Amino acid sequence: MLGGTVAFLLVVVFALAGGELRNLLARRGHRAPAMEGLSFLVLGYLLGDEALGLFPRDLIQDLRPVVLLGVAWIGLMFGLQIELRVISQLKPWHRALGWAAPAVVGAVVGGGAVVLGLGAHQGLVLAALATACSPATLESLTRGRGAPADRSAARLLRLVVAYSGLPAVLLFAAVTVMSSPLATAGAGGLAAPELLAFSMGVGVLVGYLSLALARGGEGHISLLTLLTGTMSMVAGASAALGTSSLPAAACAGAVIINRGTFAHRMLRVAHGLERPLLVALLVLVGASWTGVAFSWPVFGVMVGGRWLGAALGGGLISRAASRHGVPLRVTGLGYGLLPQGELALGLLVALEGLGIGAPGVFEAVVGAMAVHQVMGQWWLRRCLLPGPALRAS
Repeated sequence: MLGGTVAFLLVVVFALAGGELRNLLARRGHRAPAMEGLSFLVLGYLLGDEALGLFPRDLIQDLRPVVLLGVAWIGLMFGLQIELRVISQLKPWHRALGWAAPAVVGAVVGGGAVVLGLGAHQGLVLAALATACSPATLESLTRGRGAPADRSAARLLRLVVAYSGLPAVLLFAAVTVMSSPLATAGAGGLAAPELLAFSMGVGVLVGYLSLALARGGEGHISLLTLLTGTMSMVAGASAALGTSSLPAAACAGAVIINRGTFAHRMLRVAHGLERPLLVALLVLVGASWTGVAFSWPVFGVMVGGRWLGAALGGGLISRAASRHGVPLRVTGLGYGLLPQGELALGLLVALEGLGIGAPGVFEAVVGAMAVHQVMGQWWLRRCLLPGPALRAS
């Protein structure tokens, strides 16, 4: 079994190689969002303690600095896409639908967890994970393939999956704050709302600090170094508070994109490191898989609950579209909410790094995410991409 330092170097090698391989395949027109993530999960499992034994079983804890930075970077990427100018231009019913449809999915999963006796806290954890959807899957499948079979349905689905990160991150922030040692320390700690406000405030301050330091240094390397340093600051501060760095990093990214004069250049720079960090997290997740502890109730509520929640959310989308005179030609639109991407993975790894969740929850959620990705992509290919035989609604 390799030590922490050697394991870290091996993860870096696979992360860089995986990012380059994905870019090479993309340039040649080969895109398979479902298989990309699963392949790195399988690779991590084969290298982990359950197979070849190259990585220790508690790899996420051994490589905690990598995990903290990777989670912060995912939060940064999410925050850099929250443009208030664009959001303000949406119609009110679009904004309401973007919040409501993902919230329905999370509510069904969280309620199902409570009914199954998993507890209110575990229900909140699973609801936060279930709410997050993947805009990247839909974008990857439709890019370069011409117009979708139903433009109106595709637009509404893009809107909802893009918005899903907002309720997911807010709910996740609340869960991690309630689990923080500072919030549970009684008289010697902070109340959960105070800790949440303090954590978000750290993100806002770091965002403005990044903008101030970026003045006069707009080169790619300078901005990449700056963002890496500021995200390390966010990760360290969040670790000291006992919370996750993802919500604070998202606040920093939102400040940068909305208050910066060259924020989109910073977004392009941040994208350069996103893929290697994502591959590293996928390898870490796969290596941390243990078949000994697998929570079938969690797997069942995450799969069945998200399917039911997606069906209800799709019905909500269809009814809202009908009320506002937007014709839809596809049915089952909510199943496009099933795929879960980088944000959901970051939330899961952050929860595991904080030690939140009963034994077997991590493995069950990873298995459910794989099912969601494959089945959601199947629906998108069959019903929404150019060329499918459409069903009358």
